[in-house]
Amino acid sequence: MKINFTLLFYILFLTPGVHADNAFHINKTTSVDTGLIEWKLIDENFQLQLVQRLPDQTRSFFEARGFNKAITNKIATSCVFQSIIHNTSKDKSQRIHVALKDWRIKINQKTLPIKLKEQWNKEWKSETVKPSSRIAFRWATFPSEQFFEPSGDYNWGMISFGPAPGETFDLNVIWETNQIKKSVWIKNIICPEDQ
Repeated sequence: MKINFTLLFYILFLTPGVHADNAFHINKTTSVDTGLIEWKLIDENFQLQLVQRLPDQTRSFFEARGFNKAITNKIATSCVFQSIIHNTSKDKSQRIHVALKDWRIKINQKTLPIKLKEQWNKEWKSETVKPSSRIAFRWATFPSEQFFEPSGDYNWGMISFGPAPGETFDLNVIWETNQIKKSVWIKNIICPEDQ
């Protein structure tokens, strides 16, 4: 059987929405100082960093912003990561679009959406969370949807992925550049233990 390598290259690398796994790099590192793990996804013009946050870090942060202990504990034990996204392209046409509603986690054979900041906000009755605390939550958490301009545009914030402390999950990261959707799974992400 004769293989047309030009056609194969086109199918794997140039067809919108289809990308070979080797186009992405995923690095996992552990901080010598804190012991926290970071996962870094690097694509041609897209970078995502996910850094573990200890549940106590998240509890302290939100308690200091006026949330009660029950709510801060629920957030803190929902696998919160510090997340940073960069558009590293120098090409002015390489705008990146990220919508967290498209991201999925896989845990225990189930594929689930992640919990967005708007869902958290709906859960809280107006008498339990002050407007100033809601504003702090909105600013501290990663935007549910954002466009990133070329030449270094970036943002950071917390994302709650949902699993309990110590659980492991796979994350499907999806983004769009020039109307081409890209998707990659980061395997075996570990929710930090509640120490």
